[in-house]
Amino acid sequence: MTQPLILTAYPLSASFSRSLIGSFGGRGSVQTIAQLRESRGAGFVLKLWQLRGDPVILPIEEDNSAALLPVLKLLAACTRSASICVVRPDLSRETVTRWQIALDALRFAGASVACHWAALRAKRELKALLAAARVAPRALHSQGRVLYLKTNLWFGIKAGGSVGHIAGVVNGLQRAGHPVSFASAEPPVMIDEGVQVLPVQPPTAFGLPYELNNYRFQQCFDEAMASSSVVKLAGMVYQRLSAANYLGVVLSRRHRLPLVVEYNGSEVWVAKNWGRGMKHHALAEMAEEAMLRHAHLVVTVSDVLRNELLARGVEAERIVTYPNCIDPQVFDPTRFDTNAVASLRESHGIAKDAQVVTFVGTFGQWHGAEKLAEAIARLWTSRADWVKSAQLNFLFVGDGLTRPRVEQIIAEAGAGPACTFAGLVPQADAPRYLAASDILVSPHVPNADGSRFFGSPTKLFEYMAMGKPILASDLEQIGEVLSPAARLAVAGDSPQVPPEARALLVRPGDVDEIIRGLEHLVEQPALRERLARNARAAALAHFTWDTHVRHILDGLERVAP
Repeated sequence: MTQPLILTAYPLSASFSRSLIGSFGGRGSVQTIAQLRESRGAGFVLKLWQLRGDPVILPIEEDNSAALLPVLKLLAACTRSASICVVRPDLSRETVTRWQIALDALRFAGASVACHWAALRAKRELKALLAAARVAPRALHSQGRVLYLKTNLWFGIKAGGSVGHIAGVVNGLQRAGHPVSFASAEPPVMIDEGVQVLPVQPPTAFGLPYELNNYRFQQCFDEAMASSSVVKLAGMVYQRLSAANYLGVVLSRRHRLPLVVEYNGSEVWVAKNWGRGMKHHALAEMAEEAMLRHAHLVVTVSDVLRNELLARGVEAERIVTYPNCIDPQVFDPTRFDTNAVASLRESHGIAKDAQVVTFVGTFGQWHGAEKLAEAIARLWTSRADWVKSAQLNFLFVGDGLTRPRVEQIIAEAGAGPACTFAGLVPQADAPRYLAASDILVSPHVPNADGSRFFGSPTKLFEYMAMGKPILASDLEQIGEVLSPAARLAVAGDSPQVPPEARALLVRPGDVDEIIRGLEHLVEQPALRERLARNARAAALAHFTWDTHVRHILDGLERVAP
């Protein structure tokens, strides 16, 4: 009998996935669109045709992601499944036939036409904006309200660095005396209760090319802001740069508001190098350029990105650079007692006295989870007795594109008994998983195209704040933040450990060094304790969101006094 096939646009949270599969008798495999899209053209269609489930399940974890249904239904209709079932957030079901999907095809076609129309309109507007001078803004009042625009067309993203960063900046601004109005298509995650939330409805159906939906979404967003009084009350617009969206520029110019743009890297570059690229690459570049040109302040998280901004023509006085940070009240190891730790371990079948080595991430190409998996595989095949005697359990928290490859490496080595995959957990649960760990691993790898690693991994600072020993790649800002650090000796067994060492650093992508580093940390509890203590002290002293926000406000005072 064919088992159910879950076809989803994004990885599902572990809790929803368990409930969903449980409602179908505990059976079901998951296939994400991102995994299918690794095959292009005819290969993509062939992969779809080869899929078979009884039924194909289209899960909607959150109501606002229902706009994806017409596309998902069309994809499901291309499989060999006999039936197609939509499952809502409350696990209610709706069976759809291929005849019914014909109506969704019309909605999809209409949405695709609307996408191209929105792109043409955006092109005209962007040409005018790129020819215009930056508007002179009003000064920001000391208690001025901030309109925070989260314009990403993401759904169901409850974990990852972006979630922590958004919550950190929003809550930090609120604590600094600047009330925040948070506008987003998604419900807020870890946002303080005092923040005003402005829900924005996304398009009711998505078309193709997918990237053009962003221009339609900008129109929806603009209409929502126009019907609200919040823009008139705002003293500043803050927008996290997102693909193919320049709404912050429009609102800034319309109301003469200071515009702060948060730049975590070029979305166009990410699509080209870590995805399939954009069909309307030049238009998306125009949107990015408009945001950077008209921003009164550009906030970024690494020196590599600062240099990139300078190369793109952003003047140094308009740039504020400060790494990602943590909320010390959230990432506080004293929040979790031994019972809380034991309970979490038990829920995943991990022994109470196991030594838990944890990786947390969204399994992106840059996270290096495959390198950690290779290290585990080699340890298991060459030193299984040591792994067992040390009671090691390797815990992977998260989900994403490279997770299937990670699981494959571990399965092929037979190392499954030493590994646990927790799946995607809410960001609010991340501190509990870190508290239940003994060693934390950040095996990031360089960019495949040879460009400099520009990230400032939020998980790195969360690791530090939780007072756990860290094994990490000596890669750009990761190595800088964790220095002084212990490093493996070129020869001999003992690592070189400065008194204030914050972590044990290894060469990026070097599986042998990951193995040696793990061995040292497992076998040297005194070293673990020293690294953990120093890392937490550094996080509290230098890397809190209040400090990050203070740099933003100081920079804004400089450019919009």
